[in-house]
Amino acid sequence: MLQKLVDTLSSMIRTEGSTTTFLPEVTLFRAERHAPKVPLIYDQCICIAAQGRKACHLSERTFTYGPDQYLVVPTVVPVDIEVFPDEAGPLLGLTMSIDFRIVREILDTMQARPQSAPGHEESVTGVYLEAMTDDILETVLRLLRCLQEPGEAAVLGRQTVRELHYRVLTGAHGAMLSSAARGESSLARIAKALRTIHDNYTEPLDVPRLASASNMSTRSFHEHFKAVTSHTPVQYLKRIRLEKARQYLVSHGYQAGEAAHMAGFESPSHFSREFKRHFGYPPSEAARHTAAAAV
Repeated sequence: MLQKLVDTLSSMIRTEGSTTTFLPEVTLFRAERHAPKVPLIYDQCICIAAQGRKACHLSERTFTYGPDQYLVVPTVVPVDIEVFPDEAGPLLGLTMSIDFRIVREILDTMQARPQSAPGHEESVTGVYLEAMTDDILETVLRLLRCLQEPGEAAVLGRQTVRELHYRVLTGAHGAMLSSAARGESSLARIAKALRTIHDNYTEPLDVPRLASASNMSTRSFHEHFKAVTSHTPVQYLKRIRLEKARQYLVSHGYQAGEAAHMAGFESPSHFSREFKRHFGYPPSEAARHTAAAAV
């Protein structure tokens, strides 16, 4: 099944970078060569690499996945991504957005709530790895077949997306996704705060208010926030703003000053310095690096 998955992805992805599908929540990706660390913001998603490997760097921790494991991201988190094609060919994979509404609907119909497997401790970070199984491979294969025709994608594809949510929930660390969707853990409370920052990134950061909304003291909020994201709230907001500015530069063709204003920076010169420090190139070169950042 893994070879079928590689062959199917290879036939569907002809160009390097990201490829959209008939379902907006599913994106395919291909990388022909090794790409060094690229800072990105990962939203709620699962990431599968059928061939090659991707390394997700979260401060001092690295989560590397390939044909034997897949990545689950139950919250919005800033990461540095590194891609590694292998001797067999380019990196080939897909990303599917996680819909908490679907997760909760599935949980409501399950007879037993997901539990962590014996020997598996729940991570406090915003990402985790799961072992690739035949059930996951088979479901992803059917999903890709559905995505080759718009009618099947709209009907059968959406059913298969729902099934893939279920397969991830029944993984060894499914309890983490369950608690995040239900809002039942410190990770879930931080995830809610991250979503608030993500949706209101142009506004001033009010940490005490976020802490109160998370039912935590300010000190506890800082500790849990850094455990999940490896950043302080101020650092996290800056990363969100920089990534949004990069999107404005690349996707909308804005000039640096416009992108800075749209992303919430008050000083264009300060923005340019922070942008170059973070991404390693000035705002004027953002478009040239789109392909590397796309995967």
